[in-house]
Amino acid sequence: MLTFSLVCKAISGDRRALRGGMRLLAEVAHRYGIPITWAIDGSSARIFADDLTEWHESHGDEPLLMLDIGPMSKTDVGLDDSVKSAEHIVTMREKIPKYVSSEWTKIQRVMEWTSPRIAGADKKTHVLLYALEQVGFKGLWGYFWDATDLESGDDRGCPFGFFYPSKDRHNLAGTPSSRIVGIPRASSNLTEYREPQEEGSQNGHEATLQRWISSGQAGQTFDCYAASAKWNRWLGYVQHISVADLMELESEGSEQLDAFLGKVCAHEATQVMLLSDAVNDYQLAFKQTQPTFLLMGNESQADEGSLKTPSHSTFFYYDEECQFIFERDKMEPVDMKNYVSPPTDSRHGIEFTLPQIEHFYPTRTRDKLQMRFSLESTKAMPYGFAIWGNHEGLTLVNSNAKEVKWLSDQLLFIRVELQPGINEIEVVLTI
Repeated sequence: MLTFSLVCKAISGDRRALRGGMRLLAEVAHRYGIPITWAIDGSSARIFADDLTEWHESHGDEPLLMLDIGPMSKTDVGLDDSVKSAEHIVTMREKIPKYVSSEWTKIQRVMEWTSPRIAGADKKTHVLLYALEQVGFKGLWGYFWDATDLESGDDRGCPFGFFYPSKDRHNLAGTPSSRIVGIPRASSNLTEYREPQEEGSQNGHEATLQRWISSGQAGQTFDCYAASAKWNRWLGYVQHISVADLMELESEGSEQLDAFLGKVCAHEATQVMLLSDAVNDYQLAFKQTQPTFLLMGNESQADEGSLKTPSHSTFFYYDEECQFIFERDKMEPVDMKNYVSPPTDSRHGIEFTLPQIEHFYPTRTRDKLQMRFSLESTKAMPYGFAIWGNHEGLTLVNSNAKEVKWLSDQLLFIRVELQPGINEIEVVLTI
């Protein structure tokens, strides 16, 4: 199952044009029974309360509270001044919950039917996570995967999907974890990701809605997620569309947006949900960040729910301890985020030097495939390997790996826990 949620940011800009863009999206989305999560602040809530209330009553739409903690989070305290830094955090733990409550009151004042569920922010900190828990929120929307934008926030290192952020680092998974669910701003094609260039800009596939729709990138990205859903216990897809982009859509683009949302709803893997319902679903099902598997390519290779592996496909994975990127036909990850034992100077969990396989011994008999890996690690750490190819006809007999996971006929993923020194990993498969 692929959980699909539609988010629309409706803040600032010309009031009349903003209302026109919102009504355009509402007309298209509601035609397919898709409820919209509207990302708003107190000002837009006051202006569009009647529309939002009407859509809530007729189609179940909900508000998402956008927050800006940037001004109150600024400080001249240096990172090397531990005492003043700790004092600043204490002050923020007092101020930010009050700020969140105050901003939510502005929405509830004009829409009494609302309740605190999901907040959104560009700039995020672990103190914001704390504040949201105190006020009663369940999710924080707006995470940019692998992007660094120092003006609005720094999310680099975060998983590409839903996760429980660390209580100490908002951008990393890990324990102890917050009970707030971290939510991506949008489910993008990770192989074509582009960092935000300026405050308020969006990632690559969102940069121009017209181009994103007309190029077919929308359908291609969705196809990859839909094809990967069968490998996951839970996989969420967040579609973000800004009103600013909607206002620039040409008539052809509106028709293509209509066709895309129609395709999404018609897909057998899709379950449409409000963003808050998706968060509730995740929280009820899981107490920790779930292992998540995603196979993507630069071009659509999806066919009736199964993904044909193109030569340039890339495998993405994360769990509560780590995140990996594997390029096709390479066993070791080309990128790793370590959430449990990152280097001391790594703000984003990046492992700068990855262990490499020193010896790989595959042996075959008539009914068995035995794979032995030997590699050295300087410390205890999570790790993994991708064995590309079709192993569907085989079953696991024995292994000292933490997990061995089949991704249909695409690859075999081996998740391990390395110890300091030489590590010997064995996986035995049989027909």
